[in-house]
Amino acid sequence: MTETTNPDPRTLSFSQANGYEDLPQPLALEEVSYDARRKLWDLLWLSAWEHDWDDWATDYWPNVFQTLHLEFMKEPLDEFDADADVIRKIYRPLILSDLSFHILFDLWQMIMRHRRCPKTFVSTTAAIFEECRLAYVVDTTGPPTILPAATPQEGEALIAALRNLKDGGYLGAETHLREAGTQINAGEWAESVRESIHAVESVARVLDPQDTNTLDDALKSLEKQIRIHPALKGAFSRLYGYTSDETGIRHSLLEDDTSPVGRDEAVFMLGACASFVTYLLSKRRAGVSP
Repeated sequence: MTETTNPDPRTLSFSQANGYEDLPQPLALEEVSYDARRKLWDLLWLSAWEHDWDDWATDYWPNVFQTLHLEFMKEPLDEFDADADVIRKIYRPLILSDLSFHILFDLWQMIMRHRRCPKTFVSTTAAIFEECRLAYVVDTTGPPTILPAATPQEGEALIAALRNLKDGGYLGAETHLREAGTQINAGEWAESVRESIHAVESVARVLDPQDTNTLDDALKSLEKQIRIHPALKGAFSRLYGYTSDETGIRHSLLEDDTSPVGRDEAVFMLGACASFVTYLLSKRRAGVSP
């Protein structure tokens, strides 16, 4: 369920602030409003077309669009036309209306990850997502990645977890957690749940490398060594049992059409696992060594 949060009064129109129009509501996953699409297009337009496209030596946007021509549009190099007006006519309708949400995000990630994309483009994209109340955040702890977050709080928790994992050197867990979000965007719900639980397993096994063949083993040991609250340990053990037994998650060969794992379960597990790894790392930083 998407949590309703009150928008910043400074972002409201007079009509909204005084009850003449409905307040903007957070969007659900897989929803991208026209307002968000328009702001993204405006960002690209203002970023790219304010430069001198005739000088490829100093301007990076022709290089960005050449990459998009090859890797996103899958067109031959000799058909690339570097004329700014031609490129505008191609990408404007795609961004404003034609692309489905996940293909739009594929395009935007490709732009943000281009070696010559300016950092301000990425930070402004993140601000647009927040302003338009999309159920997604832009993670910059690694290559810029659009990740699902049904509420702003979930987004903050996920970004914090990724940052803590990277700063602590838990690169395997960081990769699993980011991949869990990517799999949600791709509609691979069971794979996302699998990656989320792998992130917790990875952290637990690093914190306690002795006799931890499963996450449940690690949690039992960690409960004694870094004093995990028994209720939390029990709750996560049950979640682990769910992922071990549920069709198509831990036992992919048994996957069939009756598996109830869907987007809601995948989003829940992503948020739960992000919060739990942050909790484990916080306990470790508190000075209790395994």
